Amino acid sequence: MDELDKQILDMLQEPDALTPKITEIAKKLGKSTTTVHSRIRRLEQQKVITGYTALLNPEKIGRDFLAFYFVKLGRGTGHYLADKVIQELLKFHEVVKVYNAMGEWDLVVEVAVSKNQDYVDFARKIEGLEGIKETKGKLVLESFNSPFKLTE
Repeated sequence: MDELDKQILDMLQEPDALTPKITEIAKKLGKSTTTVHSRIRRLEQQKVITGYTALLNPEKIGRDFLAFYFVKLGRGTGHYLADKVIQELLKFHEVVKVYNAMGEWDLVVEVAVSKNQDYVDFARKIEGLEGIKETKGKLVLESFNSPFKLTE
């Protein structure tokens, strides 16, 4: 993978970088492209569809060491720090996604790195962030994808 490949992948990860193949969908459904296109636009405007993203294979880009990092936040001066901490976490290139959660842990951070030491380095960096009270990491041994669909 060269620098151009990396630049293309970065751009494909931006919100709305990809759009559905309207002609292909219309053909499969036996509908006109105009009908399918207008339905998709309506679903986008209603925020049923919130964007299109290229899903990268972590193994192929050298980020096959996956983990979840659980974070408890301090309450500080009485205001909830989640928004501030989430914004800080999203700045790290190791972070795939941050989930604001209920229960024992306030945040769940999905992490993808190249090797064990990168994970250790990441853990040290985020443990020092203002507002983080406690953390716990869980390594992913194996993952399984399930497409989220409305119908069977």
